[in-house]
Order: sequence, then C-alpha cells, then structure tokens
Amino acid sequence: MVCTNPGYGVDIMRPKGMIALLVIIMVFGTVFYLLSGKLIERGLEKAGESVVGAKVEIDNLKFNLAKLSISLDRLQVTNPNDTWKNLFETSRISFDMELAPLARKKIIINDITIAGIRVGTKRDTDGALPKTASDASPGWFEKASESLKQQVAEAPVLNLGILKQKVNVDSLFSLFNIQSPELMASARQDADLTFKKWRTELSGFNLKNDLARMETQINEIKSSDPKNLKQMIATLDKAKSAYNTLDKLKKDLDLKRKSALADLKKVTNILKEVDSWIENDFNAIKDKANLRDFTPNNIGKMLFGETIVLPALGFLKYIDLGRKYMPIAQQFLAAGKVESPPRMKGQDIRYPLENARPDFLMEHILISAATNQQDTSQVMSVSGEVNGITSQPRLYGNPLTFVLQASLPKSRAYAITGRFDHTNDVAEDRIEVKASGVRFGKIDLPVRPYLPVKVDMNRGNLSADLNLVGDDFAFNINLTASSVKFLFANEAGNIDVISKATRSVFDSIDKLQISAGISGRIDNPKLNIRSNVDEILARRVQALIGESVRAARTEIRNRVTSMTESKKQALSAFINKNRQEITGQLDQIQKDVDEKLAVIEEKRKKIEKKIEKEKKKGINKLKDIFKRND
Repeated sequence: MVCTNPGYGVDIMRPKGMIALLVIIMVFGTVFYLLSGKLIERGLEKAGESVVGAKVEIDNLKFNLAKLSISLDRLQVTNPNDTWKNLFETSRISFDMELAPLARKKIIINDITIAGIRVGTKRDTDGALPKTASDASPGWFEKASESLKQQVAEAPVLNLGILKQKVNVDSLFSLFNIQSPELMASARQDADLTFKKWRTELSGFNLKNDLARMETQINEIKSSDPKNLKQMIATLDKAKSAYNTLDKLKKDLDLKRKSALADLKKVTNILKEVDSWIENDFNAIKDKANLRDFTPNNIGKMLFGETIVLPALGFLKYIDLGRKYMPIAQQFLAAGKVESPPRMKGQDIRYPLENARPDFLMEHILISAATNQQDTSQVMSVSGEVNGITSQPRLYGNPLTFVLQASLPKSRAYAITGRFDHTNDVAEDRIEVKASGVRFGKIDLPVRPYLPVKVDMNRGNLSADLNLVGDDFAFNINLTASSVKFLFANEAGNIDVISKATRSVFDSIDKLQISAGISGRIDNPKLNIRSNVDEILARRVQALIGESVRAARTEIRNRVTSMTESKKQALSAFINKNRQEITGQLDQIQKDVDEKLAVIEEKRKKIEKKIEKEKKKGINKLKDIFKRND
C-alpha cells in the first residue's frame, strides 16, 4: 500500500490506498454530520412546526453519541392562536432517539418525560410561520369560527330606551328595501333558463326519432310468424338486433333523464329557500328597529354564548391543526401517487420499504405542566400522557391518543381524553372532558347592559364531548353548579327599573344548569344553548316590553307577508308546472322505450321456444333414421 521513492526519501501512498482513505473520511464525515446537534435540533424544530403550525424553538441541543441520548436547555412551542405567546415552554429535558432512522432524516423518539412545563408564557419574538399560498383562503375552521361568533353576536341586547319606545312601522319600511321579492324574481329567471334548456334538449333528442324509425321494424317482428327453422333464426336475429338497439337507446335516455332530474331538483330546492329569504327580511327590519325576540334560546346565547363557543373553538383549532399536519390516509396516498412523467424525461420510482417509519414520531410522552399565571389560586396543573404524535398517521398505523388530568388548587381534577384517528380515509376526532365536584371559581361573562359580568360558582359537575367524523360535527356540554352568585359591574350604584327586574332574577338563582350543543356541517355548525335562567329571564323581559313594541312586531310580520306571499305562490306555481311538463315528457319517452322492449322481449322468448321445439323435432327424426338403419 506504501512505496518509497529513492529520489526523495519520502513514503508515498498508492492510489488504491488514497481512495480507501478518502472513502473512510467521507463515511465518518457523513456520520458526524448526521449526528451533529445542529442538524438534529433543526430536524426536531421543523418536525414540531409541521405538527403545530407555528414556530418551535430549541436552545442548546446536545447529542451524546455514546449513550444515543439528547438533551436541551429549553423548548418553546408557539401558540398558533396567539403567536406572541407559547403554547408551552420547558426547562432542561433529555430523551433517547433511535439512531438508524436519522440516516434517512427521520426523527423517532420512543419515550420522553417532560416536567416543569409552563403554559401560556410570553414570547420575545413573533412565533408565526411565514404565510403560504394555502393559508390565504379561509378553511373550515375559519368558516366555523365566523358562523359561531355571528350566532352569538346576533343574540339580542337589553336596552331600556328600546323597550319603552313607540315604533313607527311606516317609517321603517320607507327606509328599508326588502330583498325577498328581488330574490324570487331572480330565482324565477334562473328556473326559466333551466326549463328552456331542457325543452330544447328534448325537442332535439334523437331518441324520439330513433323510436319512430324502429316502429316499422318492431311491428314487422311482432306480426311475423316464421314457419321453418331458417325463418325462425332470421326473425330471432332481427329481434336481438332490435332489442340491443333499444337497450342502447334506453341507456342514453337514462343518462339524459338523470341529468335533467338533477337540474330540476336544483330548481325545486329554490322553493325551500324562499321562506328563509322572507324570514331574513322580517328579522332585518326587526333588527333595524332593535326589536329582536327575547326567546329562551336567545337568552342562552346572550348570557353564555361566548363562554361556550370560545372553548369549543379552542378544541376545534387543535383538531384543525391535526387534520392539516396529520393527513388522513387518502391524502397521504394521494401525495405518493405516481404520475406519468413528460416524454423524454426521467422519473424517480420510490419502492416501499419493509417496516417503513414516519418522518416524525413521538411514541410516548409523559407530561407535567402548569399554567403561567400570577394569581397562584388560578394556576392549573396538568399531567398525563400522549401517545402517537406523528406527521404520517397512516404509515404509523395508530391514532394519536391522550389522557390528561387538569386541576386548580384545592379542587378535584378534570379528566381529559382524546383520540385523533387519521389512519383511514375519513378522519375521526374526539375529545372528552369530565369533572365531578370541581371548583369552577369566577367565570367572566360577556359585558352586556343590565346583565351580570361574572358568575361565581363554588363547585359543580361538567361533561363535554366533541366529535368530528369527516365533515360532521357535534359538541355537547352539560354543566351544573351549586352555591352560584351572579356579579354585576355596578353593584351599589343607582339602578333603573330594568336593572332591578333582571337582578332580581339572578339573585333568586343559587343553582346553575347549562346544556349547550353545537352541531351540523363542520364549516357551518348551529349553536343552541339552554339554561335554567332562560325561561325566568325571558318571561320577565317579555313583561317589560311595551304593548306598542309587540304590536309593531306583528305589523311588520303582516306587512312582509303581504308583500311577498303572492310572489311566493306565483313562483311555486311556475316551477311546479314547468317541472311537471318536462318530467312528463321524460316519463312518456321512458314508457315508449319500455313498451317496445317488452314487445321485443316477448317475441324473442316465443321464437326461442319455437326454435327449441324445432330442434327437438329434428333430433327425434335423426334418432328414428338411426333406428331404421339398425
């Protein structure tokens, strides 16, 4: 491997030896690069950011090659809902990693214990990630959030001046142009275009001409009476040919009919929207005059809407992040779909690996944490475990699950469990919260005139269940609390008749019961809230509303009805008449085809029986001939 040059007296390495040394240096260099702390630190940060959707920052990560362990001085995970705060922050932690996956840029952590977590700490810098093109358009969470906030905002507000005022309905209508008549006129134009389209389609539909041309052939087959086998076979062939032609026409008709009925269904569905258009006009005029209804359901939204919706949106935000950064199987498979490359271009083919591992996986985490609050009586402690945090659930094959306990000082714990299953084509996410005999303390209520700003609840029970399967959403919460006291912003100041009436209602309540539900399509859920306060307060408010206000509501309702009822009936008659005309034409063509198919089928069966009969006669004659020859 080494030679001596007599002229220089220096040992010179042979070429093969130099190559071997270079290979060894490159291998060790690659290993040390892969195992360098900075590489692992950035890999963990990027993997965490892919799951959270906001910055994840690690300080001073150190990798111990001998022990295959990692330690870091600090971990910050940004709250994606408020990027100037941390979701949580840790002090020094350490854990073990699998070595082999690092060579393929995979982060696999089997077990990690994180203690001393602080929740909600302030950040020195903004933890938002750079916006991408997909972030520009609102997703389902933004739509759901907007819908729920709007439903809470639409709850009525108590106002003494409004409750006592005299309403001029004529003045209201002179200032407001109701929209439903214009919407109905536009709907009629759209429906008319659809009807004209299908009249044109059916008038030029070749099927009617084809049926007319086949009429002679079908009558000929129907009236034919073949006498011998040759004639029978010829007639049978004609019948089969006619049947195949009719069957093809029937399939063409089925496609045309399906398309027509889909269009007609859209037109008919317009009628279902008319009542909502009229109701929107009625509500818009009521709102303009501040005459909203104080129904029990509206009272529930007015009092507890924000208190219920905000936690629900918190849960939904994390489910949104889970669905975004933990793709379901269908998305994962689509991402790996092999497409045809351009002509004369190469293509990388990825073959499946045995025992394939996700790019990022934390199999088991033990947690001990506390919220970051100056008031130690309000510090919430959280402990428990999380399993299966991964960027590729389908590849991992198991759902993300967590079991946590959260408690305030001198209070029983909340039990929080969850399961995010994204291993199949339909994502199934569930979060449950249960608590018995817990101390709720003081809870802020939305600031509204004449209503309490806080409710002080000593102890109570809570159960909440959030289910999201595909695009169907259901969130239910039930709360009961005893020794309840409602607190007002101005406890000792001068109060008017409305304030006295509402405060007397709340002062009489020492037990609170709330039942709330949010359900429906994920991007447009409906909110419903009821409590034992609703009926009492609604009756008291209704008693305070003046007779002129109630009369104004009735007059507005009657006026809107008189302006829209005739147009509604005309639109309904127009749509039903034209729909029946077009479906009648389709039904008649369908009937003609079915009748002709039945005629051909009946004739075919008769001829086939005659042919079988003739065949048997021929076979019997052959048998007689052979017998005579014997």
